[in-house]
Amino acid sequence: MREGTLAPGSTIGSVYKIRRLIGQGGMGEVYAADGRGGEKVALKILHERAAQDPDLVARFNREADIAKQIKSPYVAQIVGSGKEKDGRLWIAFERLVGEGLDERLRREHYLSFAEVAPIIDDALQGLRAAHGAHVVHRDIKPANLFIEKRKLLPQEVQAGEHEERTRILDFGVSKMRQNNRHRSEPSLTAFDATLGSFAYMAPEQVRGSARVDERADLYALGAVAFRALTGRLPFEGSNALTLIALKLDRDPPSLAHTTGDEWPQSIERFLSKIMARERERRYSSATEALDAWRKVCRVMGNAPRRAPPSRGRPVVDDYDRERETDVTAVTNDGGMPSPYRRR
Repeated sequence: MREGTLAPGSTIGSVYKIRRLIGQGGMGEVYAADGRGGEKVALKILHERAAQDPDLVARFNREADIAKQIKSPYVAQIVGSGKEKDGRLWIAFERLVGEGLDERLRREHYLSFAEVAPIIDDALQGLRAAHGAHVVHRDIKPANLFIEKRKLLPQEVQAGEHEERTRILDFGVSKMRQNNRHRSEPSLTAFDATLGSFAYMAPEQVRGSARVDERADLYALGAVAFRALTGRLPFEGSNALTLIALKLDRDPPSLAHTTGDEWPQSIERFLSKIMARERERRYSSATEALDAWRKVCRVMGNAPRRAPPSRGRPVVDDYDRERETDVTAVTNDGGMPSPYRRR
């Protein structure tokens, strides 16, 4: 990793003192920094050449503007943003400790239901808050779900709080909805561009992101749950065109079909509904999906770890495939590094 363009000890926004570079990509860099009150933040800074592209600037500013609207312990919080005199754009995030769900799945391949249950519960609470603020995320995937490690106070332990909490990241391709009407968007989606990652994308989003609603986020989270439980994506293909055809023409497979194991009907019904091809058949809101998920959890209990998928092919590492089929114009992978990666 090369040295960053900002030296340790320099300041951003007249508030944040740079400590060290923690990540970099084609769009910018991320630094560990301290605020005046000692708060620890991650500073995402846009490269000068990226700042010459109106679309990239629009996405960068959108992330700051939209994420500030959402107040939830299940959504990563932005604590500040601004523009330096030299034109440098920056966003300050609260600095979290933990790992992305993508990192965990890369290491573990798949998880037990007991491990997946709180991740999906937390993510649905985060989506409930985002949707309540009229924000549609449009890029829910394992890389945008961060599993935070928390130090609990004694009273939190007694109250049954968990040491891990899942936080939703990256609202760079999200959109605002107001009174059930879509606000006009910057040029990033002016031509109804398809944004997000095909591996987890709802069928209607494949056709174009401009008119999707909250149910597209629910579909994507259902696909995340499916991937975490089985080690496989609901639909797998070597390229985006194959995935598009599968998503548009077929219903997602069952857990039983994918793993060769029997699963309780409660979890099968939940995934079938949240990932229904037609959005009218899905849960109508994150609140409804959360209620249904908690009923599933009561039925499932602490289900044991399932046997690895055994339907003819080994567990695949789908992250390379996701990168192949990620059509977001600017992604954390090689574009703007995430401030929430373990370093």
